[in-house]
Amino acid sequence: MTVILVSQDAKTEYKMKEKSCAIMGPEPLKFPWGYDEEAERCGALKLILLNMVNFWLVEKIKSFVVVLDAGIGLYAAEIISELKEKDSEISLTCVVPWEEQAAKWPPDLRERYYNVQARCDETETVSSHWTASCEVEAKLRAIDGTERVFAVRAKEEDTLLEVALHYARRTDKNVLIFDSEKIDFQN
Repeated sequence: MTVILVSQDAKTEYKMKEKSCAIMGPEPLKFPWGYDEEAERCGALKLILLNMVNFWLVEKIKSFVVVLDAGIGLYAAEIISELKEKDSEISLTCVVPWEEQAAKWPPDLRERYYNVQARCDETETVSSHWTASCEVEAKLRAIDGTERVFAVRAKEEDTLLEVALHYARRTDKNVLIFDSEKIDFQN
């Protein structure tokens, strides 16, 4: 696990939410398990996400901005929206790269996506249609609105995520990166 702690940026384009965290990661196919959420390592990653969110709640961080995709974004948004049912002070903003991103997803995944969007306090859509930059723009928008960033890395490099993390460091965000390859099961 790599931890980089730096000071908060005072020059962001968007209104900064105090005590806030952006959560993002690569698309599911960058992970060895792909879309198989029953895989042991995927379950472990979801547990790590839950533990991180609970840690932030103890630290009085109750505002979350999630880049909503079929992987880390959806997992995190589902976890946070469940916790919102027990704690009304938790807020969840979902940043959607483009309106129709879930149109061709499998029905069960698409249903989860729309259900979690309905439970968000706010949804921001970057583009009405896919563009070459809408995914990275979604990550940058999430970063601009928060003081810290939690990112999950996969084995396969994700250029968009790395661009976003470079931006987060350059704008003096508190950045915490979890390397999913570190998930290991000892017998």
